[in-house]
Amino acid sequence: MKKIYQFLTSMPFMGFLLLVFAISMAVATFTESSYGTEAAKSIIYNTHWFELVLLLLGFSLLVNFLRYKMYTRRKIVVGLFHISFVIIVIGAAITRYISFEGVMHIREGHSSNSIVSTDTYLTIETPDKKLKTKVLFSELRSGNYSQSVEVEGHRIKLKSVGFVKNAVKTPVDHPSGEPMVDFVVSAGQGMQPFLFKPGETVNLGGMTVGFSPEANIHFDQDGDDLYITTDRDLEIRSMTGSEPIPMAAGSRQPVLPMHLYAFDNYLMLVKKFYPHALVRVSKDSQGNSTEDVVILEVSDGDRMATLNVFGRSGQVGDPLTYKVGNTPLKISYGSELIKLPFSLYLDDFQLDRYIGSDSPSSFASEIKLIDETKGVNENYRIFMNNTLKYRGYRFYQSSYDQDEMGTVLSVNKDFWGTAITYLGYLLMAIGMIIALFAKHSYFQYLVRHLKDLNKAGVAGIVVLMMFVTSPARAENATLNGLPGLDKDLVSDFSELWVHGNDGRIEPMSTLNNEILRKLTRKSSFEGKSADEVVLSMNLYPDFWRTIPIVKVEKSVVAELGIGNKFATVVDFFDEGGHYRILDQVQAAYNKMPAFRTQLDKDYLAVDERVNICFMVFNGEFFTFFPPVNHADAWYAVGSNPTGYPRGDSLFVANSFKLLRESLNPGGDIQPRQIMATIANFQQKFGAEILPSDSKKEVELFYNQYQPFKRVFPWYLLLGIGLLTILLVNIFRQKAVSNPVKYTFGGLIFLAFLVHTVGLIVRWYISGHAPWSNGYESMIYVAWAAMLAGIIFGRKYPMVLGTAAFLTGITLFVAHLNWMNPEITHLVPVLKSYWLLIHVAVITASYGFIGLSSFLGMLVLILYALLREQNKKNVLHFTDQLSTIGELSATLGLYMLTIGTFLGGVWANESWGRYWGWDPKETWALITVIIFAFIVHMRFIPGLRGRFNFNVATVIGFSSVLMTYFGVNYFLSGMHSYGKGSVDGVHWAVYASALALILLILVAYGKHKKYETETN
Repeated sequence: MKKIYQFLTSMPFMGFLLLVFAISMAVATFTESSYGTEAAKSIIYNTHWFELVLLLLGFSLLVNFLRYKMYTRRKIVVGLFHISFVIIVIGAAITRYISFEGVMHIREGHSSNSIVSTDTYLTIETPDKKLKTKVLFSELRSGNYSQSVEVEGHRIKLKSVGFVKNAVKTPVDHPSGEPMVDFVVSAGQGMQPFLFKPGETVNLGGMTVGFSPEANIHFDQDGDDLYITTDRDLEIRSMTGSEPIPMAAGSRQPVLPMHLYAFDNYLMLVKKFYPHALVRVSKDSQGNSTEDVVILEVSDGDRMATLNVFGRSGQVGDPLTYKVGNTPLKISYGSELIKLPFSLYLDDFQLDRYIGSDSPSSFASEIKLIDETKGVNENYRIFMNNTLKYRGYRFYQSSYDQDEMGTVLSVNKDFWGTAITYLGYLLMAIGMIIALFAKHSYFQYLVRHLKDLNKAGVAGIVVLMMFVTSPARAENATLNGLPGLDKDLVSDFSELWVHGNDGRIEPMSTLNNEILRKLTRKSSFEGKSADEVVLSMNLYPDFWRTIPIVKVEKSVVAELGIGNKFATVVDFFDEGGHYRILDQVQAAYNKMPAFRTQLDKDYLAVDERVNICFMVFNGEFFTFFPPVNHADAWYAVGSNPTGYPRGDSLFVANSFKLLRESLNPGGDIQPRQIMATIANFQQKFGAEILPSDSKKEVELFYNQYQPFKRVFPWYLLLGIGLLTILLVNIFRQKAVSNPVKYTFGGLIFLAFLVHTVGLIVRWYISGHAPWSNGYESMIYVAWAAMLAGIIFGRKYPMVLGTAAFLTGITLFVAHLNWMNPEITHLVPVLKSYWLLIHVAVITASYGFIGLSSFLGMLVLILYALLREQNKKNVLHFTDQLSTIGELSATLGLYMLTIGTFLGGVWANESWGRYWGWDPKETWALITVIIFAFIVHMRFIPGLRGRFNFNVATVIGFSSVLMTYFGVNYFLSGMHSYGKGSVDGVHWAVYASALALILLILVAYGKHKKYETETN
């Protein structure tokens, strides 16, 4: 028994548990992506073996806390953040087993005192008893329910034998079947299918329809014919277009096929009547079904039946009646309706949009809290990141009805679970921060070890660096014959304010860059700037229709036989003027997004670019004119606006027509006068909502010089150059001269300064922290990596060079075609100080972990180059770099851990759940677990040592890449940025993995031959 106890609490077994925990979560994210959340929960997250892993980890932490006396003064700092994880697990257990969450839906002018639970239940009800069982079904695990009930002296056994997600009922003619009516009802928002047997009805709100005499509009059978009876006037409309036929209230008529029955804003179509039919359950391949089905096997010992019980999480299930003798057995599947001891009345739901846009800026619910037992009648405002807390319940603004007349609130009751978990978060953060500075901490030991090893006119240059890498302008023969445009005219055009599609008011220069990037995936075209190209396309559309400016995906190139990756607009039309890809585009749009193939997506992308060309030709993007009502969208050139004085309306309609005329020789009006008049128009009607001129100047400067794109070649050049010099000198066994170190260090610092200024400028332009989308987080990760290099590389040029190379690579990736650098508005949930805190900390951690991993790769390269004659020198550097790598990994781990749990706090404050196993948060936790394992490898015999640590950091970095790229662009989830697209895993990834494996094998051979480690 003692040996078992020692084994269960040993460091090797704890390391094994950490890896099992991480691998299990990784498998679960891919399972969720393919089969849904229920599948991931049913086979991993909600299983007893997964709970056992967490229990054993918590037990082992607690035992080691006591075994190593981490409660003593000397070790309390380390003990503090280790014991905090035990507290977090306890809090999570309370949340899981005691607390609950659900959803409350309220329409304006109505109140509600009930919520629909998030958990699902299978309920068996007889006349004298009710058995309710909490269940979790999935297509991967459906046989986990078994129940028995006594009915009329018979023991009835029920067992789940199948589960179909997104199930549909399909009637099939069968002589032993029963009558069924297959029909659909529409209220203007799509068709809702129904399949009724005798006695069944549906409530449409104030009235019922069904196969029952009790319904307001009901069907009845006469032989093989179906009749309809109504208690109100109907209108029968033929789908062939003939005149409508009135049907008076109280009348009974045969049901007419291919006819619509119109009543009370509803349309009903009877698809088919089945005199005798059985129901077959199948999966809806389009994913449009609103129900799932549990397949139950019911047995009383003498007979056996199979029942299809429909329902879904988030919906209260309708009971299915199964008769045992004369006793009805009601079976239902779905969520539970939970009554509250008070009610909420929705006075008003408010949705604010960005000016002239459909994009939500914020939404809120004006609520009246009514608690008669306590005499409470108070008004509250619930909006994103602002909750209502009352009697242990918390209400969060979650969503809203499409007609904006109702609100959806998330509700939870989890006081103790949240309080204990938050306590664990707080102790963890305090312990980790203090551990960085505590005298006896391992982090400070590494700092001392590194010290022992070590003992054996700027602003002008910054601007110069931004100008030096300015792209060369070279005219191309493709544009021969294109009339030139005056540079001042192009500049005036770029400085006009424009109202973007997302509601952002920005300089035209910004929109021009976005348009050209969308069309060509480039920031310039044939030596011409985006400003000149877009203006020229509008002024000379006939010329540009014949220029190959539309980027075409390879698959579409092959389908159309264009022969080039760039096509002209005329390439997409045949001789008769028909759009060549119309059928493919329509077919793609007819599919749900989740079921579109890569070819479908390629066609949609190309179609979007062609449409953009026509919108530029027609001036639809040139929304320069603010309306009198500032809440409305701006008018584009050529519009016929209302609300202006007649002269101003005429100018809006004819402004660019006048511009084209002014470009003709001998024109009376100068082209720049038109631009000046538009600018004055904007001040006249939009001065109150226009951004400041200083913000415009800064944004124009940012657009012109693109600091992040210009600085990454410097990072790469300086990083590669410095590393090359250092490696050569290592094998020459000579120190690098101070002038070389200071020159490279100074230039790298200047590049970092440009990088920093670029972030500040983008923050100023957008009005929010520059890490809210995929592109911004990439440039911030690069900045954090360089910051880590400067912190740890002050005395170590190799660290500085590695950080510069890593930063350059990261910025290079940020500017690949599938990353979108546009500046956008924040969605409502991101309008929170948590964006500044959580995202800043967790994203910066990637920079420190990345530096550690790249240093690990450099160490492996040094090992691979080991020789007897350079052994002493190389091993000194590997020790030095490994120590810095461990410092950086530890600091990155602390930041990632704190940032991950700060994200939990943000989630709890925003929508009432601090952990939901979303793929992004799960992979962040996986990365935490992996690097926690890596920094603790020194405690596991057989895994300790410099070589193993560096191999682990290099391999472990793949988890960071998965957290950042894999989740954002390959898996579904609320954290996916959706601002870029990838076509799949590039071949370079596989080549890099193979090269890395070869490097590890070569380095391992040299390590075994030349190095004997005793620690």
